[in-house]
Amino acid sequence: MPQRSLPRLVVSLGLLAVSLLPVLAQDDSTSTFKLRPSFSLGAGMFSFYGDIGGNHDGYSPLVTRLGYELRASAPITPWLEGSLFAIHGQLGANERSLSRNLNFESRVTMGGFMLTYNFKHLVRPTSKVAPYLSLGFESVEFLSKTDLYDREGRQYHYWSDGTIRDIAQNAPNAADAVQIRRDYDYETDIRELDLDGFGAYPERTWGIPLGFGVRMDLGSGLDLRLGAQYHWTLSDLVDGVTDESIEGRAGDARNDRILYSSFSVGYAIPMERKKRTSIKDGIDISPEDMQEFVTAADEDGDGVDDFKDLCPNTPAGTKVSSTGCPLDEDGDGVPDHLDLEAGTALGAAVDADGRTISDEMMLKSWLNFKDSGNVNIVSSRVESVGPRRSTTRPNKRVYVVQVGSEVEGITEAQMQQLLSIPDLRTVEHGDTISFVVGGYNDLPEAIRRQLQLKDAGVNGTVMAQDGDALVGIADEVAAASGSVVAPAAPADGPAIVRVQLGAFKDKLSKDIFTGIPDLVVLKGDDGLTRYYTGSFTDVNQAAALKVDMLMKGFEGAFLTAFKGGKRVSLKEAGAKLTEPEDLTSIPKGSINKEMIRFRIQLGTFAGNVPSDVMGKFIEMGNVEPVTSPDAVRYYYGSFKSRAEANDALAAIKEKGLTDAFLVGAVGTRIVGAEEAERLLSEP
Repeated sequence: MPQRSLPRLVVSLGLLAVSLLPVLAQDDSTSTFKLRPSFSLGAGMFSFYGDIGGNHDGYSPLVTRLGYELRASAPITPWLEGSLFAIHGQLGANERSLSRNLNFESRVTMGGFMLTYNFKHLVRPTSKVAPYLSLGFESVEFLSKTDLYDREGRQYHYWSDGTIRDIAQNAPNAADAVQIRRDYDYETDIRELDLDGFGAYPERTWGIPLGFGVRMDLGSGLDLRLGAQYHWTLSDLVDGVTDESIEGRAGDARNDRILYSSFSVGYAIPMERKKRTSIKDGIDISPEDMQEFVTAADEDGDGVDDFKDLCPNTPAGTKVSSTGCPLDEDGDGVPDHLDLEAGTALGAAVDADGRTISDEMMLKSWLNFKDSGNVNIVSSRVESVGPRRSTTRPNKRVYVVQVGSEVEGITEAQMQQLLSIPDLRTVEHGDTISFVVGGYNDLPEAIRRQLQLKDAGVNGTVMAQDGDALVGIADEVAAASGSVVAPAAPADGPAIVRVQLGAFKDKLSKDIFTGIPDLVVLKGDDGLTRYYTGSFTDVNQAAALKVDMLMKGFEGAFLTAFKGGKRVSLKEAGAKLTEPEDLTSIPKGSINKEMIRFRIQLGTFAGNVPSDVMGKFIEMGNVEPVTSPDAVRYYYGSFKSRAEANDALAAIKEKGLTDAFLVGAVGTRIVGAEEAERLLSEP
């Protein structure tokens, strides 16, 4: 675009604004609002939809360039706004394939008039956020260039092996060709190049912008807008390619389109000043009277003027201090008029009524909370997955009660006893799976829990947990046990409902259970490994988790209930059943084979992907990035059979991606390829 076109556009917009101001600035007698023009600046990204890049599957049209926006607006009605705008920036596209290699970059300037509807009829008047729709008419000017030569003036020739060389592949001297790289410097004017015989076509056109977005009122006249505008141009020459182009360059007959996604910050200029009260307005009051009026009021009647009252709205009859706040003679944090225990000892813990909470009461309250079946969600990371190692400081020791370990397998009765404990979890260390309860910072708390479990018929050992390792501390426990008071026998709590994901002959990979909370793994003496998740006293909550597990592919998921060390019926847990329940059944479970797929992991990158590798990804298409805290992994395809995936893997390695390998997937969870194949082979 010639540099002289932008000043000409700005002058045209200014003349249009002057002509519209008389319409916008309506007389106050006929208008229900005041004129408050606003100006905004914004930035965004251009995306191009045209002939280049639109003819093969591997290209994404959302290849963005930066753009900038200037807008002047004024209300026409309470729900309609008129705007003059100008947008300037870069857009472009690069198409790379074995049959066609085209690219362009264009400097565009768009400007015109737009009407914006703000949905004021539908949103609440006090709402700070409101959507909007806009429609307008604009002028579009563009200057499009293409990248044909490198910095040394050598023309690009695209060979069938995917390389770029300085001599054509079919040239007599092709053997002397040297491989070169694109410099992405768009140096050649497309119109002057005239490859298709279009001549000196105009590099300007008209357009129709349609926008949508949301406006947020930031206060003090400021607003933030997030939105997108789709610009239909009346030209098909922005990229220099049309349906009449020749030599394999032909595109479609549709005009070029531009998407501009942006955010902008605006400021509305106030057009009237607040009216100030003065003596001239008829108010005749001395400064002394004004001060008396302001400082002598006492709205709550506590004897302290409002000007000095730090605690307004004090209840009638309450004794207050010189600052108007209720007295608290014993200093326990509860005002005297609400304190049911006067003279509380200094520093004592009190409840909401000011009564002292003894150590016994605090311990009993804590144990009731920890050991009741009503605790369904474990908020402590220590209690849900064990203490987490820190890379910056050592872990604080955590005490647990080990209630068993799996070596050769446990009986059904032992399983039922363990599963009756609400906060049971498993800790895997090496080949041993330990069953632990709790996660306490203080050793006496763990000892009390051990004694409580013993009263319920469950023998346990207090251990120290470090990561996934359990450390014996018999001497410490013996020294601390003398000062621990045995807790009262626990009341018979409600039934604990769990979701059994299935019982499998072969132990499953940990990766299959990624994202499954509070997993408990039990291997029975019958050779089956059972997997449980969740711990609920509300059967409806357990049923909701079961549905979620079914959606994750665990077809054998079902509900089981435990109480007092035994498996009980779901009816006893609160479920409404139409048929008797067989408590001896152990559904073996399975994984939904329709969710099992094979994928190809192309690579793992902690930073930016090299441009040549990303080019291969774009050419392949169907490449999905999966972000993790440490890196981004790229996967290709989704195959039902391993043979089909192996064929695709061989083709990918021929493209130069030699580090690619095969993985399995169960839904969105990545597992080993052998694990996926084994799951598919199970009956």
